[in-house]
Amino acid sequence: MRRQKKWRVKAPNPALQQILSFELGISKIFAQLLINRGIYTVDQARAFLGSELDKMFSPWLMQDMKKAVERILGARDKGEQILVYGDYDVDGITGTTVLVLALRRLGCKADYFIPHRLEEGYGLNKVALERAVERGVSLVVTVDCGISGAEEVEVAKALGLEVVITDHHEPPVQLPAAVAILDPKRSGCSYPFKELAGVGVALKLIQGLFEQAGLSQRNWEEYLDLVCLGTVADIVPLQGENRILVKHGLPQISNSKRPGLQALIKVSGIKAEVLGTRELGFGLAPRLNAAGRMGDAGLGVELLLAEDLLVAEEMAEELDRGNHERQQVESKVLSEALALLETDSEISQGKVLVLASENWHPGVIGIVASRLVDRFYRPVFMISLEEGKGKGSARSIPGFNLYQAMVSCQDHLEQFGGHAMAAGFSIHVDKINEFRKTINAMAEEFLSEEHLTPNLDLDALINLNDLSMDTVQELNQLSPLGHCNPGPILGCCQATVINCREVGKNGGHLKMRVREDHTVLDGIGFNLASYSEMLAANDTVDMAFIPSINVWNGRTSVQLEVKELKETGEVASQLVEAGEYDREVKRTLTKFLHLPKEKIAESLVPLGILHLLKLYNTDYIEDSSPCKLQIEDYRNNPDRLAQLVQLVEAKDSSIIIVESTAQAIQITTFLSEQGDSFGTLAVYHPALEDCEVKQLRSFVQSGRAKVLVTTPFHPLKDFNFEQVIFYYLPYQLAECILDDGCASRVVLLGGEKQAAESREHIDAMAPERQALGEVFKLLRQRINQQANGEITLEELCACLKKYYPKASQHTAEVSLNVFQELGLLEYKNQGDIYFYRINLQVRGDLQNSQTYKWSLHTKEECLRFQRQYLSATVEELGRLFTCKL
Repeated sequence: MRRQKKWRVKAPNPALQQILSFELGISKIFAQLLINRGIYTVDQARAFLGSELDKMFSPWLMQDMKKAVERILGARDKGEQILVYGDYDVDGITGTTVLVLALRRLGCKADYFIPHRLEEGYGLNKVALERAVERGVSLVVTVDCGISGAEEVEVAKALGLEVVITDHHEPPVQLPAAVAILDPKRSGCSYPFKELAGVGVALKLIQGLFEQAGLSQRNWEEYLDLVCLGTVADIVPLQGENRILVKHGLPQISNSKRPGLQALIKVSGIKAEVLGTRELGFGLAPRLNAAGRMGDAGLGVELLLAEDLLVAEEMAEELDRGNHERQQVESKVLSEALALLETDSEISQGKVLVLASENWHPGVIGIVASRLVDRFYRPVFMISLEEGKGKGSARSIPGFNLYQAMVSCQDHLEQFGGHAMAAGFSIHVDKINEFRKTINAMAEEFLSEEHLTPNLDLDALINLNDLSMDTVQELNQLSPLGHCNPGPILGCCQATVINCREVGKNGGHLKMRVREDHTVLDGIGFNLASYSEMLAANDTVDMAFIPSINVWNGRTSVQLEVKELKETGEVASQLVEAGEYDREVKRTLTKFLHLPKEKIAESLVPLGILHLLKLYNTDYIEDSSPCKLQIEDYRNNPDRLAQLVQLVEAKDSSIIIVESTAQAIQITTFLSEQGDSFGTLAVYHPALEDCEVKQLRSFVQSGRAKVLVTTPFHPLKDFNFEQVIFYYLPYQLAECILDDGCASRVVLLGGEKQAAESREHIDAMAPERQALGEVFKLLRQRINQQANGEITLEELCACLKKYYPKASQHTAEVSLNVFQELGLLEYKNQGDIYFYRINLQVRGDLQNSQTYKWSLHTKEECLRFQRQYLSATVEELGRLFTCKL
């Protein structure tokens, strides 16, 4: 049942590559790797590469945060007993620990409880709540559970308990009637980042509590080690805030003064200095998980709470023994599951494998399900039976959403919860066969043979000549690696094998040396020794590999970790499945998003700036009549991309105005990758040819385009959309003026957060004395004896960028025009090369240049307008948008 992997190469995006490369100063290879990870805009890329703690969102954006904070601090003030009710996996253990530590720091009376996996199961349960009442508890705060506990919360209320829920799982239709529910995935929650782990949601509550109590950020930062561990262990996407938490948490774990972590690292045999996400996931996490899988997860919490190193080491040893026991039990369950598949063809031939046995330990069936998915590449449901009742764990493959599948099959299940790729459930033994039939019937409808073929996704096909030492080191900026941010896998075609041999214990690995053009590199393929029989010197192969830096005997070189080899010509590019109509739209959109390399620098300049450079003065008449426009003000929104998606999804048609051609490409690409929930996209920017604009007009006029992304001053103002969204901070009034009937609703997304970068663009419009002096000095250095010289646009911009990071062709030409007006030189250009003659006898005064005075005046007008725009009320903005020429 094993399948040959299909290689898929991510489709390259040359225009975005060049924009990100140009703006961020990175290689095109690295730019494509960012694009492959869902990073389509310069803002996203900067946030990803920076991942600063101060870029995390305010906890108050999470629905019910105020209610939760007030109730907990009220309990503290009244001396109430609080019970932190967690889950038995690493996410739950770490989340429980940090919340207990935080509550105690605040002066709360706080204890914790984690249900026994085998005896009590997942989530809230009546017996535990009754015991809590007996212990004098009046407030229960859940961690990593509770969102599906509507019945249990009703039980709690009947017992006189109040409940605050913190969870990150998919909410059911009926939410519990709790005091507060913190779950970024709940409907109506405006928290921008939806993929926090349970421990991450607990940290947001801690941030809110500490802020309200007057404690500084420094106080919650000390929990980042535990938050990092729980986040990595729960295999949530290492993007957004998860990436920030892990990036800053890893160094804290390596240098931890927490006795429990020190002991866990020691017993795991991991060197703290090389500790990364892999070491957390395969070294520390399984030992903590073993507590919950094989016995009482409370031991894991006690370890992390421990203040004495000797005591912590004893507990870590116990956890290590539990992990060895878990491995043995897991091996036995896996063997039995494989035997069952070999003997029962009805089960083994299903697109979804549903397996059940009374011999299986419920604590390891999730791990075994993952092993079976790896081996057979299909969704797996593992069920441990006891006295007619089944506890199950499920793991999936891309294309089959477990949670949605179980919603459709809920008549066969007693309880269920989880994510698209991992879930837990309970089922009666009599329902298993019907469940197997129902879920396989669903799989027949949704899972094609293509879905059931494992893929090896390559980030890009490259030439080995492109793998310089600097480029490979640059790729380290992707760390920390994990779910949704995998290590880069690249490929090359027609590499020549110089030699290869088997190495390692029992000769299981493949050592090889390959050449492409004039570049020769060493490669190592772990567990690929079987390929040695098919390879001979001078064979050509296609290779998939991870590039790395190898240091040996003081020599540093690029090395390839070979993942797979194929005969030359087998690699196929990834194609997006779509109908004929969608393919036509996709082709058109892709064409409109393409830019020649020479136009990339110009595409980055805001149209508002370019428009100002062509106009000296324009008069506007303010409309004094009441504004009929509905203005929605999101100028201070913490995540304008997330807000943009919500806005577009909420309306039937939208026009999104962006500042430049480059931004149009970025935003359109971003939206096109979000799915089709808001209809078909179209894009306009000034680089389009006349025939393309005509095609676009026809496309919009036919009503097929529900969303139009466009730069200002576009030629499509005669079309009406339900809402106009200003994504950026405008530079001048002319960008804001809307034609009558264009839309009844205007949404503002650009604000103070964009002001600093806008200022850089404005500064680049008006080079001042020192920068002009440097440019003229460079021009003088390049002349011959006849005072003639030539210089490229790239050289001029490089000189100006020392003063103005956003300097481009317009900055260079303003400078040359100033010199020409002063009689210092004469110039002409052919393409990007400028030919000039300097008049060495002339001394100029900048105040005699109209261009110089005009550019400075225009700069001040731009800055004044933006200050006015940022400080304006909604009513004032309404009058601004209805001005007339």
